[in-house]
Amino acid sequence: MKDKEKGFTLVELIAVVAILGLIAIIVYPAIGSVIRNSRESAYNDQVNVIIKAAQNWSVDNATTLPDDGSVYRLPVDTLLDGGYISDDEVKDPRDSSKNLNGNVEIQYDSSIKQFTYNYVDNTADSNEISMQNNLATTIINNSKKKDVLLANDGIYKGDNPDNYLKLNDKLWRIISNNQDGSIKIVSEEETTKIAWDVDGNTDFDDSTVKTYLNNTFYTSLNNLTEFKSSDFCTSYDGEKCTKTEKVAVGLLTTEDYLNASNNLKCVSGTEAECTIGNYLSDFSEKNGAEYMINTTYDNAYVIDSGLIKTTTTDQTLNVRPVLTIDKSTKIIGGTGSKDNPYIISEV
Repeated sequence: MKDKEKGFTLVELIAVVAILGLIAIIVYPAIGSVIRNSRESAYNDQVNVIIKAAQNWSVDNATTLPDDGSVYRLPVDTLLDGGYISDDEVKDPRDSSKNLNGNVEIQYDSSIKQFTYNYVDNTADSNEISMQNNLATTIINNSKKKDVLLANDGIYKGDNPDNYLKLNDKLWRIISNNQDGSIKIVSEEETTKIAWDVDGNTDFDDSTVKTYLNNTFYTSLNNLTEFKSSDFCTSYDGEKCTKTEKVAVGLLTTEDYLNASNNLKCVSGTEAECTIGNYLSDFSEKNGAEYMINTTYDNAYVIDSGLIKTTTTDQTLNVRPVLTIDKSTKIIGGTGSKDNPYIISEV
C-alpha cells in the first residue's frame, strides 16, 4: 500500500517564500537598472531627434538666430507646430503620459564658426522664453548696432537704417522695437490722400482719418491676428501729450518723428536740422505733406518737406498708416535692407 502523499509543511513554505524574496531582492535592482537604462537610452535617442529637428528649423530660419554668441531658446512646441517633429517623437520615454516640452538652446560658437545645439528640460518658464525670443528681440539681434540704439528702447534713427519690412506686398519701416516684444511700423508707400475730417472735427476719435484707417484700410490687411491695438498720443499741447487713444491703426506722432532723428539740434521738429539724419523726413519730401495723429486746438500737425507744421483739418493730404505687430509673430526671412526687407510669418 502506497504511503499517503504529503504537502509542504509550514516551515518548508516559509523557506520557499524566503528564498523567492531573496532572489527578488537580488534580481529586482538589476532588472530595474536595465529598465532605467533602456528608458534613458530611448530618451537620449529622442533628444537627438529633437536636436536634428532644431537643426532643420535653423536652416529655414537662419536670419532669426543671433550670431553674437547669445543663446536662442527654441521651444519643442515650435518644432511641433512647424511640422519639424511628430507627436510621437515628443513623447517622453521615461514617462509615456508626458511630452518632452523643453527647449533647444542654440548658440553660435565663433571658435568653430557654427551653431551648437543643446536640449534642456524646462530651464525657464514659458513667459521667460517668450520674452527672450519675441519679435522685437529677434529684430534687435539681427540689426546692425549703428542702425538701432538699444539704449533708446530699440528706436531706429538715422538717414537710412536697415529697418525695412515687407507686409501685404508693400514696404514698411520699423519705427521701434518695443519693450513688450512687439514692433511699431509705418508704411513707406503712399496709401491715400484725404482731409482730416469732412465735418471739421479736430479730435482724432471723431475724424474721417480714423474711420478710414481703422475700417477701410484695416480690413484690407491680411492675417489680422498679427496686429495689436496700441496707445497713440492724439492730442499734444506743444510740450506734452494731453490725450491718448488705443486703436489698431494710427499715424506718426511728433515723438516718433523726433526720436527718428540722430541730430541733437532737432528739438521741436520745426528745425531744418530735423531733416538731417532722419529717415522719416524722406516721405513728405518726395510725396508731399502727411498728417500726423496729434492735433492741437483748431489745427492738425503735419510733416511738410521734412518739418513739423500745423494746418487746418480741411486739407487733402497723405495719410500714412502706423501699425503694431504682435510679439508672437515671427521673422522668416530678410535682413532689413531695402533690397532684402524682413519677411514676417503669416499667422
